[in-house]
Amino acid sequence: MTHHLKPLVSKLSALDLSKPPAPWCKAPTVLIGGLRSIGFQRDSDLLLVVSEQGRGVIDCVTGITLTRDRSEYYEDEILLEAEGIGQMSGQSIRISGLYGGGLPNSTSDNWSLETVTLAWPEQSLLLVEPGSWLYGSLYGKPCNFYKIFSDSEIRAQGFSPTGRTLVIATTSEIYIYSRNTVG
Repeated sequence: MTHHLKPLVSKLSALDLSKPPAPWCKAPTVLIGGLRSIGFQRDSDLLLVVSEQGRGVIDCVTGITLTRDRSEYYEDEILLEAEGIGQMSGQSIRISGLYGGGLPNSTSDNWSLETVTLAWPEQSLLLVEPGSWLYGSLYGKPCNFYKIFSDSEIRAQGFSPTGRTLVIATTSEIYIYSRNTVG
């Protein structure tokens, strides 16, 4: 390891899991067996979930499942797209998960999500406040961040296009954090 990174690695290793700061609130965890991929509808907080048991749509502001289709679905996942259902019918949704892809890792008001792997295979997710820069602490800059999640089976993570929702998906669960406004 490069010598100049040791202080940051030590700081990150010592962090305990914590709740995200206000205005973020945790919604109930959604259990999804065999989760493969997720993706947001454009300009929305509606999340399409693709799993071994079909597809579903979750309103991430409320945490409520709006639509469910239990039919097997395997089309276009390798192309990082899935056909929407319910409120998303007729739309091709960009997805992230088993085959790669990615959700936005920052919001328009500069909240960001950083993924760090200090002890493989476990990954930790850090929520970084606006005005902070994770690596800025190496240069004496203030940095406010929170270790909000840690797991070895993270499938996808990121913000909704609106910036009001942050989701973390594992192979069996979706953790949702939301806020009512984007400042």
